[in-house]
Amino acid sequence: MNRRHAALLLLAGMLGCSKKHETIDIPRYDSAEARAALIGALDAWKNGDARVLARRKPPIRFVDDDYSAGFRLTEYEIDEPDAPIELHRDVAVNLSLRDKKGKAVTREAHYQVGTSPGLAVLRSDR
Repeated sequence: MNRRHAALLLLAGMLGCSKKHETIDIPRYDSAEARAALIGALDAWKNGDARVLARRKPPIRFVDDDYSAGFRLTEYEIDEPDAPIELHRDVAVNLSLRDKKGKAVTREAHYQVGTSPGLAVLRSDR
């Protein structure tokens, strides 16, 4: 390496080291808030009130293909009710549904729950 390259590397290193580093405030994931959002969304669906989730304070974004297809939720059970809900981890929920004709259907659904920048309960079946 010649002197010119060495000087440039030294200068680049000094500039990089002297630059003030910005800190990014990453919101902490709140498992209890995520659980409340999941239960709130499923209870609203079960009670026929899922349409109002987006108007709640705070609003909950709820996405579920069975809900969109007109299925009615009659019962649900979270597989591991005491386990913490974690970011980017599926939460397994057993759903008891009725289709538009009233036929009973059961499914194991998986949801991911977000808390920031807003509450979101999203079906994430594999």
